[in-house]
Amino acid sequence: DVLRSNIRGNIGFIFATNCGLDDIREVLVKHVRDSAAKSGQMAKANLSLPAGPTGMDPSQTAFFQALNIGTKIVKGQIELVSEFPILKQGERVSPSSAILLAKLGIRPFQYGMEVEQ
Repeated sequence: DVLRSNIRGNIGFIFATNCGLDDIREVLVKHVRDSAAKSGQMAKANLSLPAGPTGMDPSQTAFFQALNIGTKIVKGQIELVSEFPILKQGERVSPSSAILLAKLGIRPFQYGMEVEQ
């Protein structure tokens, strides 16, 4: 009960008797997963959408116009005219940015476990 009362947050325990912390870290690093951006999440790094084709059909141009992103239609798909900064480190992800990143299939976040002692 004393241990349970001192646990706060999203914590897990690994009990290992036949390996060291370095072995555990090595296994946990292999199991990091990419995650989609969610509205309200804090961006840990800057992210820009590169200029060029997006793979999206021309019916989606209104979405880009609402975000003030310069586009043109080339060979039946939307192309970004110039690089566009979508996430800034330390700022929250806006709902429209989260939707755009999802439509483009970009998963800028990662989650996994870390070893602390």
